[in-house]
Amino acid sequence: MQSQPPEFMPPPRPQDGAPLTTPVAAPPYAPAAPPYEPQQPPVAPPFVPDPMLAGPPEGGVEPFAPPSEAWRRVSPQLTTVKRISSSIWSFIVFVPAALILWFVVPPEEPVRWAGPAWLALGVAWWVWRWFRAKRLVASYGWARRDKDLCIVGGLWFRNLEVVPFGRMQVVKVSSGPLLRAYGLANIELVTAAAATNGIIPGLPADEAKALRDLIIELSDAEGSGL
Repeated sequence: MQSQPPEFMPPPRPQDGAPLTTPVAAPPYAPAAPPYEPQQPPVAPPFVPDPMLAGPPEGGVEPFAPPSEAWRRVSPQLTTVKRISSSIWSFIVFVPAALILWFVVPPEEPVRWAGPAWLALGVAWWVWRWFRAKRLVASYGWARRDKDLCIVGGLWFRNLEVVPFGRMQVVKVSSGPLLRAYGLANIELVTAAAATNGIIPGLPADEAKALRDLIIELSDAEGSGL
């Protein structure tokens, strides 16, 4: 006998009211992520000039400039830098030559005594530069006006340089090893005419940077006729 195929059995019908499919559990609640906000770069605090450097330089500025300008002095740390620089150059120029003349030249040669004389001259020059440095630094000063920058300095021969913003071509900030060690920098202003160039020595590094940015901004405004 041939086997009969199994009869088709329909799937059981769900009872009345029962769901047709197996319920799926809802995922656990997760709070929505906050909207993305790009981080702003840190903003440097505004530069505040040192109030101790405010005021006219030693010796005044008259009759070189109007007395109403807000004059500022350079850093007194420049005195130490100049004294160290003078000491180094005095040693290099005077000491080796004096030692060579004294120890190399034969004793019977009269030129041998030029060694002690040269050394004494070096000591006198070093002492003069040492005491002169403080007064020289105190004589430097600068003031910013609407259209130009005034720079005053000098001991025996006082001079005033007025550098117009509209003629500036290059603003250079320089700092050697000694200046960097004391946190100082020089600003050199180069104009279309070499006679109107100017330099402000021994500014604090932060003040030099702020003054450089201000001079560039004012120069651009003057050049564009604003």
